[in-house]
Amino acid sequence: MAPYANSFLFCAKFMGGTRVFLMVNLGILLLNAMLGIFFNLATFTSRRGLRGNSLPLLSTVPANFTMIETSSELLPAFGILDNSGNYTSHPFVWAAQAWPYLTESSHVCLTTQSSVDRLFWLAWQAEAWTGPISVSVFAPGSNYAVAAAMISYLRQCFPNVRDRVSFHLVHTRTKPPIYTPYDDFSALNCETPEDVNNILMSLKDENEPPERRYPQNMLRNLAKRTCKTFYSITIDIDMLTPPYMSENINGFLTKHSTYSCRRCTYVIPVYELEKSVSYPPNDKEELLILRLRGKARSFHIKVYDKNQGNSHLQFWEVEPNKTADTAYSVLYNITSYEEFWEPILLQPYTAPLFDERFIGYGFTRSSQVYELAKRGYSFKMLDNAFLTHRGFQTTENYENHRWAQIEINKLWYQVFKRELHARLGLPPPAKQKPSPLHQQVLG
Repeated sequence: MAPYANSFLFCAKFMGGTRVFLMVNLGILLLNAMLGIFFNLATFTSRRGLRGNSLPLLSTVPANFTMIETSSELLPAFGILDNSGNYTSHPFVWAAQAWPYLTESSHVCLTTQSSVDRLFWLAWQAEAWTGPISVSVFAPGSNYAVAAAMISYLRQCFPNVRDRVSFHLVHTRTKPPIYTPYDDFSALNCETPEDVNNILMSLKDENEPPERRYPQNMLRNLAKRTCKTFYSITIDIDMLTPPYMSENINGFLTKHSTYSCRRCTYVIPVYELEKSVSYPPNDKEELLILRLRGKARSFHIKVYDKNQGNSHLQFWEVEPNKTADTAYSVLYNITSYEEFWEPILLQPYTAPLFDERFIGYGFTRSSQVYELAKRGYSFKMLDNAFLTHRGFQTTENYENHRWAQIEINKLWYQVFKRELHARLGLPPPAKQKPSPLHQQVLG
């Protein structure tokens, strides 16, 4: 700065005194202010920077890399057995580099779970969600080799994954991790995480029997327990948040002092997007346009309409409230509970965990919502917040084992309800008429 100051003094003396000197400085200040305003407008007014023209734009290192983060064999002896004795967990196998700061500075954590073939979704998750993300990965046997390679790839290619996402691994007691290094680095491109995930699936032993009993709720609880924020949102790995959802939820929780309501939960609607939709919507207005065009619909509306039914989304699908004092606000209260409802919830850490007896598909999420309702928790619908899922969902591709798991979990659900009612001193629940296995299973 000294040369510039001397130049200004010289100009002032040359042009006749202090008055001109002050005018020159004032002009410089005005110019800097205008440049600053222009820069901020260019940086913050466009919301499409995160979404691009197809799928969300990814923050990448150079397109190809020649080095991958290696991992030594994970030792089952250092794992933690679950209550059933069937599953072993390993928290923080890969911890986010900014984890201490993120969990201290944020009110809410995004938690999820995944099999090894769907880890690529985290490249998109970490781009839009700027808070902490806690992920439990089911990696029995040779699945661990896929997990180790794919997570290493994600952490190297996507700084947001490295900084924000903590990974925890789970395997069956009878299938400890098997580590096989990957050395074909030339095939891995930072711009195509889904393709890379498919390539790395070659590390899985083809002769290894598939593990069909997927412990969803155990994985969900592990991801939730390892994130020390007051609130959490438990999503599926392929549900995407819009940009700024983390910031907006934190702003809502701060402004409205929701810590005083320990039994309040906040419903976040989920919509399916037709595969022809080139990029997810950035905000509610864009989502509603897709809805009007038939390109978006309520999640699982054709699979099981009770999934989102009790959310009464016809009242949510209105013009966003632009008079609220925060970007997100409560649009309406859901005053009645309908059984088998499966909303995605922003909920406090005091909420009950997911019941880990439910393995595979069926009743894994609705059972927790049932318990919330019986314990007197309230449900409030958030305006402007939402999640999207790629592709319209149907039951056409459901495999037989999925239908069988639903029927088994239906029996567990009756046991779960009777036990819950007994603990809470409620009258016994009404008996449900048992239904036969799905026709596909019997066939």
